[in-house]
Amino acid sequence: MASPSSRSSYSPVGEDARAPVLVGPLRLALSATLAAVLVGAAIVEVLVTRPGAAAGPQQPAHLRRDGGAAVVQLAESSTWVQGGRFPSHAPAMDVDTEYQVDGGWGTNFDHIPTPEMCAAMCWGVPKCKAYTWVKNAGLDGCPSQCWLKSAVGNKAHKVGLVSGVPPPRHELAEVPSGAGGAAGSLYCFALMVPGGYEEGLLRWQHDNKASIFSCDKGAVYSNKPVKVAEGVVAHVVNSTLKCGYGGDSMSALNSWIFIAVWEKVIHVGEYKDHAWVVKVDPDAVFFPDRLGRHLVQHRGAAYINNCKYGMHGPIEVFSSGAINALAKDYAKSWDGRAPSTCVTKMHFGQWGEDMFIDQCLHTQLKLGPRPTEPKLMCESHCDCEDWYWCSEGPDMVSYHPFKSIDSYKTCMAAALGGGLPAKRDFVLAVKK
Repeated sequence: MASPSSRSSYSPVGEDARAPVLVGPLRLALSATLAAVLVGAAIVEVLVTRPGAAAGPQQPAHLRRDGGAAVVQLAESSTWVQGGRFPSHAPAMDVDTEYQVDGGWGTNFDHIPTPEMCAAMCWGVPKCKAYTWVKNAGLDGCPSQCWLKSAVGNKAHKVGLVSGVPPPRHELAEVPSGAGGAAGSLYCFALMVPGGYEEGLLRWQHDNKASIFSCDKGAVYSNKPVKVAEGVVAHVVNSTLKCGYGGDSMSALNSWIFIAVWEKVIHVGEYKDHAWVVKVDPDAVFFPDRLGRHLVQHRGAAYINNCKYGMHGPIEVFSSGAINALAKDYAKSWDGRAPSTCVTKMHFGQWGEDMFIDQCLHTQLKLGPRPTEPKLMCESHCDCEDWYWCSEGPDMVSYHPFKSIDSYKTCMAAALGGGLPAKRDFVLAVKK
């Protein structure tokens, strides 16, 4: 998730400097009467309340209809309306309230866009008992901050701040095995940067028979022969694993890194004993058993696209036949270390590895079919806004990213039905 900030205090921007919040699309169960009222109105003033909320001042909003899509534009006086963008899993929040704690543990993160995400970040840290979100902390870009705290402390009225407590945390259930699936065996691997958080994540996954270690065969690749766990030593890739950032989204320009990774995967050859080859990022919470059930519907596919915007890197799923075809293109190069057709016919200097492998297989090697499976991945870059709650149902294959063991474990427990509170919908009432 986000990186902690070096700031030790915050100075919220005054109410007059705050911008209105756009909230949508709505997931609302409108009554027939209210729906009838709204159909004929271009703009209807409504009140937004939480189910079971105490009576008191309510926050006016405007419901607009534009091409059939409803968008709620909150009044400038509203700091936040819980559940407006999507149903909320967090306990009821205290809007325009700061939880003030004198001493104890605490940390903060910059550029956290919503208090909902702030609540989820607190939920992923066992010693976090409360949080305060600052709507405008004066930062460049997304100006918001999230402060995690060891207690609720005193509640003080402060406009522009939202505070609350995390949902209950539950123990991790037994992780289902993904081996022996009906669609064929899975060869799953991760690329690990040595000496960082990924080592610990992969070790935890191995110890809990989770993620790639729940496949028929799991493997780790790195640029050093690191012993990840008993019986698991990383295959060594000929790369520094360092790259720059760029492109439209300032993502990692790591095509050449993964050209070296795929060369090693092909050289090791373990994938040939399996029907499918799955590349998984260490910080992706991955359920191989769910993937296997989806692949039954995609028998005969060369590989699977995981997002309507194109392939994204956290999880990539290929048939063994597709990697065989890639291996033949490697064999065409003078030293066997790069896919000849793809590196000579594509201009990929500003691409990430996900776009490179997708375009290599699809446009150069002409492999197909290439169906899109939207249940492969839940992350914000593919319109899964509340990815951090890990609650998209029993068929979602992966959630990304979770970079600490605690947050990874919390996500996996929730996804396996560990007791995350039900989503809280909004109630709209027409203002008279």
